[in-house]
Amino acid sequence: MAKGIAHYSLYMMTFLAVGVAIHAMRYDAVPANIYLGVDSAIRGVITRVPIRALTHMIVGPIALLAGPWQFFPGLRARRPAVHRWTGRTYVAACMISGVGALFTAPYASGGPIASIGFAALALLWLATTFVGWRMAVARKFEIHRILMRFSYALTFGAVTLRIQIPLGFIFFGFTSYRDMSVWLAYTSWIPNVLAVALYTVATSAQRRNVDALAT
Repeated sequence: MAKGIAHYSLYMMTFLAVGVAIHAMRYDAVPANIYLGVDSAIRGVITRVPIRALTHMIVGPIALLAGPWQFFPGLRARRPAVHRWTGRTYVAACMISGVGALFTAPYASGGPIASIGFAALALLWLATTFVGWRMAVARKFEIHRILMRFSYALTFGAVTLRIQIPLGFIFFGFTSYRDMSVWLAYTSWIPNVLAVALYTVATSAQRRNVDALAT
């Protein structure tokens, strides 16, 4: 039962990540002054700090797209070289996009409170990704796996944010992204981190019980 739920969650995560990543690639057209469905508040941020904002917005979808495949154990076991190169692509995209996000955060359309939330997200994203990669290099794979779960939970904030926007409009009376971003700066990623923390604690406890039974 639990295994089935885990498999379903992995496939659903992948489906949502691919969909949002493809949708977010509309920012690739912005340098040509083509704004396809870009919210006016986000457009304002791009106008103020175009290089920083577009570095984050154009490179970020690469991380979102590359990440899910790292969690398929069969692919990792059968194609370790693919796992490594996809992982390197993911890390590079996170670091580049994360730096862009960090230096764009002070200009968040929701004001200083939103800026603090998005800056915290960027710092944690950079830290978990970098240390997780270093743990892989050091062959400390258990720590690597845990940190990369947290890294992708933060990356997946791009999906959570887009799910929450229509819910905010329908159920909480928000009328613009600008007004809602004060909340999204926190609610887009904190639930993801908590979910991964609970999953990590549960699987660690389960592994200890199995080891205890084996001895």
